[in-house]
Amino acid sequence: METVLRIAAQSLSVALSTALVTVPLCILLARRFGIVDKPGGRKQHGQVTPLLGGVGVVAATGVGLWLVHSQSGRPGGLDLHMHEIQHVLVAAGVIFVIGLIDDVFKDRLSFQLKLLGQIAGVLVLMWEQLAKLFLQGGPTAEWLYMLFFLGWYLTIVNSFNFSDNMNGLMAGLSVIAFAASLVYLGTQDSLRSLLIAVLLVGGLLGFLPYNFPRSRVFLGDAGSMFVGFWMAFIQFDMASGFMGTGTGDFGASHLIPAVLIMGVPLYDAAFVVIMRIVEGRPIYLGDNHHLSHRLVRSGFTPVEAVVMLWGLGILLAGVGILAAFARPHYRYLLLVLSLLFMVAVTRAIMSYERRPPRPATEPPVSPA
Repeated sequence: METVLRIAAQSLSVALSTALVTVPLCILLARRFGIVDKPGGRKQHGQVTPLLGGVGVVAATGVGLWLVHSQSGRPGGLDLHMHEIQHVLVAAGVIFVIGLIDDVFKDRLSFQLKLLGQIAGVLVLMWEQLAKLFLQGGPTAEWLYMLFFLGWYLTIVNSFNFSDNMNGLMAGLSVIAFAASLVYLGTQDSLRSLLIAVLLVGGLLGFLPYNFPRSRVFLGDAGSMFVGFWMAFIQFDMASGFMGTGTGDFGASHLIPAVLIMGVPLYDAAFVVIMRIVEGRPIYLGDNHHLSHRLVRSGFTPVEAVVMLWGLGILLAGVGILAAFARPHYRYLLLVLSLLFMVAVTRAIMSYERRPPRPATEPPVSPA
C-alpha cells in the first residue's frame, strides 16, 4: 500500500507539473497557427481564445504513464501491464485526434463526421470482442452488451464535451468525478485505473489555473473528448458485475455509482437534449440552455454558476460513493432520490430565470 501511495503521489505531481509547463506552450502554439475560438453568436466569451489546452492535459497524462511504466521493472516500481490495454491507448488516441481535427477546423467538421470518428475510436476498443463475435457467433445477450458498451462511451464522451461550456466547468467536474472514483478504486483490484485517474486529476488541476476564473485557453474538443473517453473507461471499471446473471436486474445496479459520480454532466446533457427535442431543434446544435447558462441568466456571475455546479457535482459524487458500498435496492433508491433532487434544482433555476428583471430604482430627489 505504501508503494501505491508513493507512486500515486509522484504521478500526481508529475502530471500537475507537466500540465503547468505545457499548457502555456499550447497557448503559444494555438495562437501561432490560429487554432482559436472566436466570440460571437451563442459564444459569450469576450476575446479570441486558444483551443489547445487539452493537448497539455494529454501530454501530462502521457508523461505520467511513461514514468510509471518506465519504473515497472525497478525495485519499488509497479507493473501496470500496459500491454494489456494497448488497444485502449490507441482508441484514446483516435478520440483525441478527432477532437483535434474539430478544433483545427472549428465549426467546419460536421456532427455526422465527428460522431463517425467517435464510433471508430470505440470500435478500436471493442475490436477483439467484436471480431470474436463475428467469427464464432454468440448469444443475443453478448451483442446487446456490445451495443450498450458503444452507447456507454458515446454518451459519456459527448456529455463531458457538452459540459465544456463555461470556464472551468468541465475540468472541475472531471476532477471531482475522478477523485470520487479513487475512493472506490482504492478498495478494489483496479490499480491501473486508479493511477490513470490520478494522472488525469493532475493534468486537469495543472490546466485549471489557465482556464478559471479567467480563461486564457480552452480545453477544446480534443481535451474534453479525451477526458470523457477515460472517464467512460474508468467508470466502467467501477461497474464490474454488470450483465451478471446472479441478480434479477442482470447487475444493472452496478452502474448506478458511476452514473451518480458523473451525475451533473450526464443530467445536464440529458436535460438539454430533451429540451431540444421538445422544441423541435437538432440535438447536435449547441445552445445556451445548459444549467450553467440558466444560472447566469438567473442573476449569478459565470464564476458563481460554475462553483454552484461544482457543489452539485461534489454532492452527487458523494452519493455515488455511498451507492458503491450499498446493497442493490438502496442504490436504486439513491438514484431516484438524486434524480428528483436534480429535477427540483432545475425547476428552481428555471423559475428564477423567468423572473422579470427588477425595475431600476429612481435616485432620491434632493430637497430644493
